Amino acid sequence: MTPIDRPCVLVTGAGRGLGRAIAETFHAKGYFVVATDHDEALLADLEGRSGFWTTRQDVRDVEAAAEVAQQIRERCGRLDVVVNNAGVNRFYPVSEAPAQQTIDAFMINTLGAVVVTQACFDLLVETGGRVVNIASESSTFRPPFQVYQATKMALEAVSDVLRREFQLLGVHVAIIRPGAIDTDLIKGAQHVEVDLPGSRFEPYFPTLRRMVARGMPKSVSTPTEVANVVHLAATDPRKRAMYRVNNDPKQRLAALLPKRMMDKILFRMFRLPSD
Repeated sequence: MTPIDRPCVLVTGAGRGLGRAIAETFHAKGYFVVATDHDEALLADLEGRSGFWTTRQDVRDVEAAAEVAQQIRERCGRLDVVVNNAGVNRFYPVSEAPAQQTIDAFMINTLGAVVVTQACFDLLVETGGRVVNIASESSTFRPPFQVYQATKMALEAVSDVLRREFQLLGVHVAIIRPGAIDTDLIKGAQHVEVDLPGSRFEPYFPTLRRMVARGMPKSVSTPTEVANVVHLAATDPRKRAMYRVNNDPKQRLAALLPKRMMDKILFRMFRLPSD
């Protein structure tokens, strides 16, 4: 195919929610969009649309990432931006659930960004491109029974490493740290379910549900609002390392508390009446 004459962006997890908003926003800005998702059915409505190419991609799969990058080279001839958006969020006791469940969470939320970015290494160097990784404001608060925040904090750390390597080759890596976004991810958090029958922590799960429900932020961004910041990070001449969106001052304050103090606060919150 003839190489495209406009910038090209790869968006993972583009089937719905924030990923879909990012794909649509870049398309509206004149980009050719490579939209991928682990569930190809979620991309069906984009298939055949001018300015889009869709394909299935499990970000844990190194060989699949290399194949997608090769197809981008053949179809587009270039790649200017990679947006690592794919992510999962589940509630469960990390100390007790099958270890593979936590490994998969880190593979998708953290290391998937490494897999995809590394596969696109040459393409990005050729264009002096950008990598934008979607982190989370919640990474600064890591409660029990949820590994999501830890995976996003790890993503920020590995993004720093990637940025400091890539800057030597003219590629910039930025982090987006959004607060609450009106997507299925936050809607699902309003109805917490822990699927681990017979767990020793089962008496504490009702407290978890109440804590999550009461802690839902009042200020929630639309996916499009966050997507516009992602586009800014991909084009901003200032090349900032992090872009915050709708961050909650209470979250920032909680992040400043000593870990010992936060441990005590959470212990008291989860303590059973009989304790």
